[in-house]
Amino acid sequence: MSRRALTALAVVAAVAGGLAYFWRHGPSRSDPPAFTTPPVARQPGKRNAPPPAVEVPRARPPEPPVARGLSAEEKAARIEKIKRDYDEIRTKASTDYSVAGASFPGGLNAFLRQLALLEREKRADFAAVLSPQELEELEMHETTAGQTVERLLGPTHASVEQRRTVFRLQRDFEDRFAMTYDLTPRALLERESARQQVQEQIHAVLGDDLFASWLYGEGEDFALCVAFAARHNLPSTAPLDLRRVKNEFTVQRLAINATIGMSDEQRRAAVNSLGQQTEAKVMAIVGQTALQAGRKDILGWLPKR
Repeated sequence: MSRRALTALAVVAAVAGGLAYFWRHGPSRSDPPAFTTPPVARQPGKRNAPPPAVEVPRARPPEPPVARGLSAEEKAARIEKIKRDYDEIRTKASTDYSVAGASFPGGLNAFLRQLALLEREKRADFAAVLSPQELEELEMHETTAGQTVERLLGPTHASVEQRRTVFRLQRDFEDRFAMTYDLTPRALLERESARQQVQEQIHAVLGDDLFASWLYGEGEDFALCVAFAARHNLPSTAPLDLRRVKNEFTVQRLAINATIGMSDEQRRAAVNSLGQQTEAKVMAIVGQTALQAGRKDILGWLPKR
């Protein structure tokens, strides 16, 4: 690892910590002056520690003291200043990573953890200026989770409360996984299991019809499955049933890959058994004729016999 790359990583963490300290503890309640390093030293290593994989710390006090002393215009000015400052840090971090290339300590995953750290610090700084309700409103418009909800549910009759609940579920999932690039079998299993759990929770919030609209927006797979069911006169529940079987197969296949101590022969046998069980479930939903007709396209995820 080069000294330049190590320095780049340390600078991102140190500046993020200093910026967070200033915004939360700055002496002025008006438009803040230029950033200066806070007088209280950080303990080495704390800002560089990777964020926890599951628990995401939140900084959302019930009534931030700074927010009570600012007008709407002052809040807007502070928010814009916070955005500019973090944009500058993120741009510098990206430049340093590009220059360091393969020598960047920890590689892409470490760089993404630094970006995730910046996002968490920025959210905490927003929370020191905005009320919880104002913060959520901002995030619903400006985060990836909020934009996803707007894109997938915008044209629907989903209620405001449904949209907000789905946003919170999607935001929490992205907090855990959006800035990771871990392709180990165990990490892939954890991510997919969490994704499916969130999808089931979204389904429970939206109901079948709205959830179908959500799935249509995610890509063409669900639409193709609906058309397949219509061609073969399958029940209206068949597309969601097939999706659930596919999800179960995916998780169980990842669990087999993540199992430690299995020989190659044992792993192949486990995958073969899983494939047979899954095909039986699919046949119970669509029947033999539709199974054979859709194996190459709609049911292409099924293992080859």
